[in-house]
Amino acid sequence: MKKFLCLGALSCFLGVMAGALGAHTLKNHIIRMDGITNFSTATDYMFYHGFALIVVALMEKRYPQLAVKYAGWLFVAGTILFQGNLFTLSLVGASPLSFLTPVGGVCLMAAWLLLAINALRIPR
Repeated sequence: MKKFLCLGALSCFLGVMAGALGAHTLKNHIIRMDGITNFSTATDYMFYHGFALIVVALMEKRYPQLAVKYAGWLFVAGTILFQGNLFTLSLVGASPLSFLTPVGGVCLMAAWLLLAINALRIPR
């Protein structure tokens, strides 16, 4: 539980920090790199998936028999690959790892689907 709660909180922290940097310090650079859409998407997704990790932590604590931890690790992998690559693209342009962005997106979709499946398995 602690690991996903911590990672979720850190993801939300990074979302706030990225939003502040993007709005102030890095704004002109991001605009010059034509990366405002990527940066905005990555910042939003940091929040969404940070909250998702907090939900995973709470579900894992309450229903330890469910495999929600797999969803949690998929959220972590997806965050690193998807949002990480979007931040990189918006700050430095093309990245040799940009081909991993869709892999991160698939990880995030799989995590949400796995979380939904696990939610249906919660005993009444």
